[in-house]
Parts: sequence; structure tokens; C-alpha cells
Amino acid sequence: LVQSSFFLPGIASPAPAAPLALSPSDRTLLGRGQIVFKAELPQAPGAPVGNGGTAVALLQADPEEVWRILTDFGHYAGLFPRLKESEMVEQAGGRALVRFRVAVGPFSFRFFVTHIVSWAERRIRWQLDRSQSNDLFRDTWGYWQLDPVGSDSVLVTYAMGSRTLLPSRLTRGSERDSVVETLAALKTRVEHTPARPEGR
Repeated sequence: LVQSSFFLPGIASPAPAAPLALSPSDRTLLGRGQIVFKAELPQAPGAPVGNGGTAVALLQADPEEVWRILTDFGHYAGLFPRLKESEMVEQAGGRALVRFRVAVGPFSFRFFVTHIVSWAERRIRWQLDRSQSNDLFRDTWGYWQLDPVGSDSVLVTYAMGSRTLLPSRLTRGSERDSVVETLAALKTRVEHTPARPEGR
């Protein structure tokens, strides 16, 4: 479990510009267990234009357990749409370089993402590692943010932006859908993961 913060020279990690504004109707939907989607992209160095968005959900779960799942980078398959494989390539302090393989129809693509992990902020920031050989993506960036609500629930924010080699108009809808699908998959995984015994 990675819990320390880490600064990597030369890589400015994405971050939200400000807390996501939630309306009273948004909060009502969250209280009903629904996922709220906003078209807002996470900020990134150079403010690239891309597709994606931000999704928020209130999970009835121990924040520590959600954090454990999100930092288990080698078991991300099934958490993201079309993701078939994830492998930890390198880990140092709060920095984790992860190789992903996704399948789009009959084609398979590989890309590398650097994650900056900070339990103090309860945030995982990530961005495409351009020093590696990446397929499909020209850039992808985003963050996970956890905000505990009491001891047994947590507000989870997932924000993602991306640019692929395909025209933006062809991928806009699917990438927005993938933001919600990813948060829904996390909710399912949390609800079906047995709680760890105390002291472990």
C-alpha cells in the first residue's frame, strides 16, 4: 500500500482546479446511490483539449478499503472499460509506473501511465508517460479523490481526460461513458470485496 507523497521532477501531475460544484439535486442523487457526471475535464500541464469528464459517487464503504483497491495497480483489469491487463513496472515512494493493455474490437493497445499517490491528500494523480512507447493515446490524465463521510462511507471523485490518435468526435461519447462505467465498476468491486479483519 502506497501512502506517501512523491514529487517527480519533470512531471507536473494533474489536479482539480477547485472542488467540484454539486447542486442540491446532485446531492440528492448521490444520497440515492447514483453516480453524478459532469463534463468538466481535470486540469493538466498545457491544459490540453480532450474528451472525458468527471464522475462522483457516494460509496458505503471504509475509505481505507477503497484506497487499497485504487492503489492495487496490478489488479485494475475489470475496473476500466476494455482494460485487459495492468502491470506494475516501477514503484518508488509515491510514484508508480503502470503498463496497461486495452482491447478495442480485434485490436490491442499498450500504454504507460505514471501515478503520483498521496494518502495525505487522499488523491491519486496520473498522466501518460510520454517517455515510453504508447499506442492509441496521444495523452491521458486525471485523478481519483477520496473524501470520507463519517467512518463507513466515502465520496469518490474520478476525473479523466484523454486524446487519442482517432478524431475527437469519434471517441467523445464512449470516453464520457467510460468515466461513469469506471466509477460504477469501483462501486461493484467495493461492495463485493470482503472487509479485512481488524489488525491486518
